[in-house]
Amino acid sequence: MASAQASEGPSASVVAYRQSALYRIAAQPYPEWTLSAICAAAAPVAARAGSGLPHFGVMMGFSAIWAGSGYMKYMKDPENGSGTTTAWCLTYMFLNMRRTLRQQKPIPSLVLAGVLTNLVISGRKTIEVEFGL
Repeated sequence: MASAQASEGPSASVVAYRQSALYRIAAQPYPEWTLSAICAAAAPVAARAGSGLPHFGVMMGFSAIWAGSGYMKYMKDPENGSGTTTAWCLTYMFLNMRRTLRQQKPIPSLVLAGVLTNLVISGRKTIEVEFGL
């Protein structure tokens, strides 16, 4: 069954996605690098108690991971860069979304918005690569 589906070619949704602006953006490193910069800029705020952000070291770790994901894309490997971004965006979201939504502070909300944006951009690319949808 899988071989029959592979011989048919890509579905209409895959063809539409490959022609979209989202597909072109997902191949660029700039979304990840922007999120990395936001996390690095928020890290000093994270060092204060009650900031609504994860610990300073955690923020710098996420910043480094997303910078590395952008570097993967820069080195012409958008599939692995998108996969790494998707995995770590989901991790950040699962660990920090509840606290961010409860406290409603601007800087944690900005970081979460960046995470969700990157999750949409890279997540769609990952779904296309891993599942062919």
